Amino acid sequence: MPGIDLRPLDKIGWLSGQPEDFREWARNVGRWRRYEAGQFVYHAGDKSDGAYGLAEGGLQITFPLVADEPVIIHRAEIGFWIGDAAELSSEPRLVTVMAAVETRLLHLPSSAIRTLLANRPDQWRCFYQLSMSNLRIAVSQLAEALALTVRARACRRLLGLADSQGDAAITQDELAKLLGVTRPTIRRCLQELEDAGAIETNYRKLRVVNRSVLEAFKDEQ
Repeated sequence: MPGIDLRPLDKIGWLSGQPEDFREWARNVGRWRRYEAGQFVYHAGDKSDGAYGLAEGGLQITFPLVADEPVIIHRAEIGFWIGDAAELSSEPRLVTVMAAVETRLLHLPSSAIRTLLANRPDQWRCFYQLSMSNLRIAVSQLAEALALTVRARACRRLLGLADSQGDAAITQDELAKLLGVTRPTIRRCLQELEDAGAIETNYRKLRVVNRSVLEAFKDEQ
């Protein structure tokens, strides 16, 4: 029986860089799952059920720093994978993952991952590469928060989240929480970018109309 179609994850992100035999394994064991906006993929504290790759839509990732107000720590882009840390360590989930918009994920089940690694210990390297990729994202975002202006960080997020039409499915309030700034601060920042001709704003989403302007501001310190 032929495996599933991995597109677009065979062309972008962690899986695209893995050996063909590993991708063939993913075709055979992977299952596509769809989530509505606001639907949870898993919660912090859950037992691992495998790893997930983002093929369509967007994921909002939060950390339960304060019980009543989880902190938004990442808004994932196409090609992003998550779930490896809890899976490989046999520890509970560290973060909560929710579909920010209608989303399609590729699920690699925990049982299939365990069987693969028991039979093919050499494939641990593939998952170590995923863990390194996610660590790189975390360290990069910490460095950005410490060194870059709010405008630069906003530009980076918008460049990453905008689809081929320029639409970034994130609200102004969500962007403020993601960057850890107040609503007035992000509104002033977005107004500056709109005045510069970089974006168009409305209540439910932002649209990038001139990427070159965002590129010019993204390294501002």
